Parts: sequence; structure tokens; C-alpha cells
Amino acid sequence: FSEAALARGLAAQAPHLASAASKAMRISVRNLSGREVASVEAERSWTKAEVCAQILDIPLLALPRLLTVAGAELNGSATLADIGLSDGDVLQLLLEQRPALLTASADGTAALWCTSSGKLIRSFAGHSGQVSSATFSPDGARILTGSYDRTAKVWCAHTGQCLRTLEGHSEAILSVDISADGTRMLTGARDGIAGVWCASTGEYLSTLRGPAIAIFSPASPDGRRVLAGTTEGGILSMDADSGEILQASRCMYGQVVPVAASPDGARVIGGVYQDMLMWRVETGKVLRRCWPGSWVESVAFSPDGTRALCGCADNVAVLWSTECTGECQPHRRHADECRCRGLLRLQGHRGPVKSVAFSADGRQLFTGSQDGTAKMWSAETGDCLLTFEGHTAAVMSVRCAPGKSVDEAAEEAAGR
Repeated sequence: FSEAALARGLAAQAPHLASAASKAMRISVRNLSGREVASVEAERSWTKAEVCAQILDIPLLALPRLLTVAGAELNGSATLADIGLSDGDVLQLLLEQRPALLTASADGTAALWCTSSGKLIRSFAGHSGQVSSATFSPDGARILTGSYDRTAKVWCAHTGQCLRTLEGHSEAILSVDISADGTRMLTGARDGIAGVWCASTGEYLSTLRGPAIAIFSPASPDGRRVLAGTTEGGILSMDADSGEILQASRCMYGQVVPVAASPDGARVIGGVYQDMLMWRVETGKVLRRCWPGSWVESVAFSPDGTRALCGCADNVAVLWSTECTGECQPHRRHADECRCRGLLRLQGHRGPVKSVAFSADGRQLFTGSQDGTAKMWSAETGDCLLTFEGHTAAVMSVRCAPGKSVDEAAEEAAGR
């Protein structure tokens, strides 16, 4: 989440933090570089919990440290007076970034979760049908959701307020995406119609016919190129303005439902029945075919493009190397097929794994399941680190917020 978004979120709380005669101690809210982003008045008897309750209406961002300029830290039951503060002194609030997890559920809501504690931070309610997909804007300040109620909604990530509703689809919306530069939004519907929208105004810009589930190509940060799976077992590369098909491929019969692109946009992975395939976008050639052992429900590329994660109908998620040659299994159905069991198999869900995602640095994996839970896993060991519970129906989409991983933030904090 951006520093500017943090400042806006804190500023929005100013009316609730007006000074009174009994509140004579100034608290300066500062970021890690020392710049003030907000200022409030506090009572000398406040503890850390009371200070945080007043200042941090947006707890998804941080596990705070409260320090005086002399370095004394406010902790536990200690009060502002206990650590030696007097009228006019400054208390620094150091916010150590924690990325949030965004989930979308068949219960009709989306939710933000703390990836340090697993606790629910905020729910986004307003759709009248299942929420099938959700994503962050590049700066993390906005959230886009798509629903079976045939609408998409734009939300403020910090307040939970619905800022805009996008209407026009005649069937359930199955996918949503936001371009890397944040200027465009993309919605894909069950009837094979994808819509391109202006992110700042909500204006409908163009219609793409064919893809029900579509994403913006990372190779086109301005949102001018769209990638999608086809009903014929291949992929499409399309011009987002004209709808022109720039590249199409077909390799087998069956619809490519979940799709994900490598960070450079050169490759796409997708699920076709019980196969996970990887294509080169420029040529449409299939580069790899993996068989996880069950119907492929969801896919994701790692941030460095060296691994792929797929969620399956047998309640398992499988982590693969995208550079595997397939030589591990001599009895293959196809020359490009890999029949290995993958790098890791993540087991613990009690229902099909409907969505998968990587953290920003690839050190954590996230899964959402038909069992109504999401989980965070170690990408190194496959251990389950956290379970996020609170949805009353299937978790259809998971996405980690832009920013540092939990481990990075913790390491930085320990080093200070």
C-alpha cells in the first residue's frame, strides 16, 4: 500500500480525533523515513492499544512500534506518561509494512486479511451474487471485484467504501484484472464477452468477443494487450482496443479455464481438464504439459517466472518448475509432457482448490478452497503457515497485496 494511500487513510480519521481540553499531548505519526503523515492529540494515560485504536483505523498495513524521540518504546500496559512524555513531545509511530491477503467468496463478499495473524481486517459487502474474482490496483489503494450478479465493483481498500459499480454484462462475471499502470480494468463474463473499462472514470472502452476469463498481458503495462484461454484448448492474444486477435493457438479439445501469464508476458499457463499447459505467446507453441493428477481449477506464475502453482479438484495444490524438461518420466503421453509430482504438494484443504497465488517475492503461497478457507504456505517447505477462516462459502479467488513479504518486513524490523 502506498505512502500516499496511508496518508489519505489517516487523514480521513481526523474528524474523529479532534482535540479536547483533556487531550494535551501531541502524537506525530511518521513513516519509516521520518516524514509526518498525520498528527493527533492524545491523553497522557493512553497505552499502546489505545493509541493504535485511535490512529490506526487501517490496521491491514502494519504492526506498529511506538517510540519517543529518545528511543523509549510504548509497550504493554505502559502509558504515555510512564515513558516520560510531556505536553508538546512527539511520539513516533513506525509502520512496518505487511501485505494483506484479498479473498473473494461465493458468500457474496470479498475480504482483507492480515498475513501476520490470519485475522479478518475488513469485509466488502454489496454484491447480490457470488464474488468470483478480486484484485488490487498496482498501488493497493483500490480493489476490483467481479460477481455472478453481472456487475463489477471498485472499492477503497482502506475504508471498504464502494466507489463505483460497473454494469453492462448480461452474464455472470468470472474474472477481473487491472492493468500494470492502473489505467484500465478488464472484466470477463460467462457468455464469452470481455469488457475493457477506464479505471479513473468507469467508462466502458471496448468489447472483446471470445474470452470468458481474460487477463492483461504483463508485456503491455498500459493494458493494450489481453490474454485469454479458448474453448478449443489454446490461448488468444488480443488487441484491447479493436478486439483483433493477434495470436491464436489450438493444441487439444477442451476449454482453457484458468490462465496466468509470466512476469514478462512471454508465456501463459492454463488448465485444460487434468492437464496444466504452458504456451509461448508469440508463437502459440506448447512448451510444457504437466499432469497433476486431478482437474485443474486454478493456476499462477511465480514473480520470477521459474515456478507455477496449480490448484486441483482433489483438494491439493501443486508447485512446479517451469523449467522442467520432462525427462523425469520416460513413459509420457506427449513429448512435451511432464509426469513428475511437482516440487511441492500442498495438502490440507477439505475441498477443491479454487484459486492460487504467490506473494510478491515468491516465498509464500496462497490457496483458496471450496471448503471456505484460504491458507498461506511456505514455498520452500510446503508447510501451512496460516489458515484464514471467516467466509461462509467457497473461496473463489485469492490475491496478495502489492508490497513486501511478511518475512522481509520481519527481517527489516529485527535489524533496526
